[in-house]
Amino acid sequence: MIKHILRILVSGVFVVYIVLNVDWPIIYETFQKIDIPYYLLSTGLAIFASLFLAIKYHLFIKNTPLALPISKLIKINFISRFYALFLPSALGPEAVRWYKITKNKQGRSFFLACTMAERLIFLLILLLFGSLPLFFYPENTKIITLRHQIFPLLITAFILIGLGLIYFIFPSIQNFIKKIIIKAPLIRKIQKLNQFIRNFSIKQPLFPLLAPLVCLSLLWQLVFLLRLFFLFLSLDLPLTFMDVAWMASLVMLLQALPISFAGIGVREGTYAYLLTLFNLPSEKGVLIGILFFTQMIVLAAIGGIFNLFEK
Repeated sequence: MIKHILRILVSGVFVVYIVLNVDWPIIYETFQKIDIPYYLLSTGLAIFASLFLAIKYHLFIKNTPLALPISKLIKINFISRFYALFLPSALGPEAVRWYKITKNKQGRSFFLACTMAERLIFLLILLLFGSLPLFFYPENTKIITLRHQIFPLLITAFILIGLGLIYFIFPSIQNFIKKIIIKAPLIRKIQKLNQFIRNFSIKQPLFPLLAPLVCLSLLWQLVFLLRLFFLFLSLDLPLTFMDVAWMASLVMLLQALPISFAGIGVREGTYAYLLTLFNLPSEKGVLIGILFFTQMIVLAAIGGIFNLFEK
């Protein structure tokens, strides 16, 4: 309950700050000039991207008791988006997906391991797209300052993600760490926790799956960036695809932090700040965040329909 209250407070603080510091008549005027075809194309890509995530999980759980067809996994992805509106953006969809796939079945710790491995690969791709363009950027004093500010955080994130992937890729390291944890007095006393840790692994070697999983993550990221690029075009923002690539990736990383509800406030405030680096009005950044949220509502509505008619 305390965590939920804190997330609501964080979102609330950001929203209040945005409300008090933007020119709403400009937002209203810009909203009236939205290029609808670009917005619809962006929304269509948001819907289409669910396919790649479904295929990734299909690779993880095929030939296991949890195996499901891709069509069912797509429905579960949309349903998780429905519940994600009421849960932290980083953990909500994954928690719902974990429940839906493992409901009344064995393999809860196995699928949690699959989820963590998939999220690590996803975050690695996201970090690369969010950081690499900043190091090959034309001279811009504001962006150079931003790069210096976030560089230590990026290095730390790469190290942590790398350590996580090493754990899942190499079974010998995985077994060694498990033996150390299981020997702890508290773990040995709790039988369920002991069993959970023993089963916390991917049932098939991850290394052969890396190539298709990375390719699918790259495809998802490309579709995501095209989605945001068309969203920027719908507001007639004079930014290149490379501009959108690092901005959208960094905002997505911030949204992944479990500090707000559905990224509300964090997303809009970050886009508002990033647009000022290009001497563009912050109001358009707020509107980008709002339009992105409307697409989240569309995905949630589809998930709500699937959930309503689910047996």
